[in-house]
Amino acid sequence: MKRLLLLCIVAVLMCGTSYGWDRRAHATVAKIAENHLTPKAKKMLNKYLGGKSIVYYASWADEYKPDMLIELDFQPSNAARKVTYPHTFEANADCSVFKGMRKGDKFVKNCVLLADGFAKDLKENHKTMDDSLRFHKIAMLIHWLGDMHCPEHIRYPDDQTTGGYEVLYGKKKTIYHKLWDGGFFASFYPWGFSDAAYLIDTCTPEEIAEITKGDIFDWGKDSAIASRATRKYREGAVINPREYQIEFHALLDSQIRKGGYRMAKLFNDIFK
Repeated sequence: MKRLLLLCIVAVLMCGTSYGWDRRAHATVAKIAENHLTPKAKKMLNKYLGGKSIVYYASWADEYKPDMLIELDFQPSNAARKVTYPHTFEANADCSVFKGMRKGDKFVKNCVLLADGFAKDLKENHKTMDDSLRFHKIAMLIHWLGDMHCPEHIRYPDDQTTGGYEVLYGKKKTIYHKLWDGGFFASFYPWGFSDAAYLIDTCTPEEIAEITKGDIFDWGKDSAIASRATRKYREGAVINPREYQIEFHALLDSQIRKGGYRMAKLFNDIFK
């Protein structure tokens, strides 16, 4: 009885201090991907990542975000400016991915477009690419394939917020984005990422083939369509945690699972 009580207390503490699409959830996405890499893709990634698993670098892009800079001509009237690589993407009215970096004079945060470019560059040039640049592109792809499947990393035409507003979750005020970039994942999976991957990685080969159809832009659209329902909760919403968990547990599992399968497909295609 005491052991059960202790485990419950530990689980609650972990839920309160862990992150969602941060370390553990990103690691889970990467672990699922690793489970489905071809032998050749796994060998090449192992070589290029210095013998470390892709899981090891799942959150590298967050940890070194201040160093992840890209130069963009933001406006014709401005000099080139440096901004951090985007970890979100913008969807059109039909939820398709906007395939650009600018709309007029507006910079569009678009990790899907950048991921597509990185993947193509790696596929064509990974054998001759500078070691540092190759590592950089692989690490960003590992992270972006997780981020693009997080519901609050998507910008819609009528909602550019990515959940960046305050809600009341149970009795606690929180930024809505942090429910997904925060403890929502840990509320279901308070253990290690390997256990979470084991429980979530449940699709048949036929189902995986269906999930990984198309290209990265198709995957982005699918993610935007699936995630749209989470935005019905607006600023000031009062959310019942238990009802919210029941409503979105299946979406959480699905997005983590899809991110893993699609990451594996991307790297398997790069390193054929």
